[in-house]
Amino acid sequence: MKTVDETCEVQLINLWKSFGDNTVLKGIDLQVKNREVVCLIGGSGSGKSTMLRCINSLEIFDEGKIIIGGEVFSALSASDPTTPKVQQDRCAALKNVCMVFQQFNLWPHMTVLKNVMTPLVLVKRMDRREAEEKALHFLGKVGLTGKEHQYPASLSGGQQQRVAIARSLGMEPSIMLFDEPTSALDPELVGEVLAVMRDLADEGMTMIVVTHEMGFAAQVADKVVFLADGVIEESGPPSELFEHPKSPRLQAFLSTWAERNAGLS
Repeated sequence: MKTVDETCEVQLINLWKSFGDNTVLKGIDLQVKNREVVCLIGGSGSGKSTMLRCINSLEIFDEGKIIIGGEVFSALSASDPTTPKVQQDRCAALKNVCMVFQQFNLWPHMTVLKNVMTPLVLVKRMDRREAEEKALHFLGKVGLTGKEHQYPASLSGGQQQRVAIARSLGMEPSIMLFDEPTSALDPELVGEVLAVMRDLADEGMTMIVVTHEMGFAAQVADKVVFLADGVIEESGPPSELFEHPKSPRLQAFLSTWAERNAGLS
């Protein structure tokens, strides 16, 4: 039986998740240490995004445990009438965990500045002056000084995703989750978002990243985890997984990725 590893910032123990008859996660065990960058790779439907959503309490998992910062979250029953309230309380307790999605989820009627400020005022109860100062700081951190009074529709996709990252950073999380943050971007805009993420990794942010950017994973990750059909097929340092993959499924995945990228070059 797996036990809690107190050196881990995030730990998943025997995690199971189904949607009806479709079992998406099948007994996942994963450890993410403080300041570690873990990249999750695998094909569509392998369970990567569902895992992130379970960590952030956006999905109810069926069996197992998730430990975040020493706090243990157990499985809930979807049929239990108290579950929605428990789930809501869990989300409120996870203020140190922020998630950046594929889509930018910005408020289109608000300026860039107000998009970053609003959670600070509503969630962290900052006064507006302090929230504005903090928002400006984090917009500068992601390279968007001078864009404060523009609206999301006037920005490129890469700029919008950087606003979303700045909004998360404003909450001062200890853990950042990224769910394919560049998948909705045109290829020429991917680099600017990955550069921000590299800077966060260099600063010691604990990060779990679902990505199809193998170059980023190879250069930035401390550990790469390959999922297939809801199980962890192989995991380890990027040099091992990319240069000496053991699993035939990982070998096939990397071969397909290489062929696809060769066709684009």
